[in-house]
Amino acid sequence: MKRDCFDTIHPTAAIIYFGFALAMPMLLLHPMLLGISFLSALAWTVQLNGMRDALRFFCRFILPLMLLTAILNPIFNHKGLTVLFYLKRNPVTLESVAYGAASGVMLGSVLLIFSCFNRIITDDKILYLFGRIIPSLAVVLSMALRFVPLFTKQAKKIALAQRCSDGDPASKSIVKRAKNGLFIFSALITWALESAVTTADSMRARGFGLHPRSFYTDFRFDGRDTVVSLFLAAGIAIFGTAAGCGKITVTYFPKFRMNPASPLFIAACIAYALTLLIPVIMNIKESVAWHYSKSKI
Repeated sequence: MKRDCFDTIHPTAAIIYFGFALAMPMLLLHPMLLGISFLSALAWTVQLNGMRDALRFFCRFILPLMLLTAILNPIFNHKGLTVLFYLKRNPVTLESVAYGAASGVMLGSVLLIFSCFNRIITDDKILYLFGRIIPSLAVVLSMALRFVPLFTKQAKKIALAQRCSDGDPASKSIVKRAKNGLFIFSALITWALESAVTTADSMRARGFGLHPRSFYTDFRFDGRDTVVSLFLAAGIAIFGTAAGCGKITVTYFPKFRMNPASPLFIAACIAYALTLLIPVIMNIKESVAWHYSKSKI
């Protein structure tokens, strides 16, 4: 994993960015906005994880889910007026195909953004954002975000230990591989329960739940956070104005319709793209400044 400039942004600005980036694709489903959201999320994922790891993650998990969503929707959803063909006497319509494709791109965008969210919004940032308002929920969320990668890492350790003692499970029969998987799952659950008890005892010993309780943070809102917040506010304001005026509307059923492009719609798309590309632009700026500084040595 590579260092990311957005990781140093104040948690308040970061959570506003992620809230906007996640909400808009799910609420609007506009093809232009979905394309912008998907490409910007993919570009940031490549910057965070490198080209090789990002493409591996995309091809293994994101792309199959996108294709599955795009294929299943026209098979089960027969709404729409433009019939393309019949599949076992069931009509496959252009509108359902378009809606399935849009849903697939939306799902891919959201999953990519969530992968970036999991990298940037750490447990200490969640505690900072929600610790004073809803402390119990903040602790649960921070522990859940920490638990998923920890659970995966421990599963790999158990699988490696099992492979050292019993050999490669890929060369065995399906029954033996299933037994090996059940053994790993059982060991993983046992480890998770023991870890939960240890964590609970540690939290109780450190005074969790006692009142009055103190609150410590090392996050400070500096000038760069102010600039990023102003760009976020400007982009959201322009986009919200266009959406409020009805310039960003699309109808899939019963017939696919989009509003004609207007100057306000074009401005909203540009503002939306620049807003979502803030982390990418920050990383590019940092990289250019770094190479320029090295060239001066």
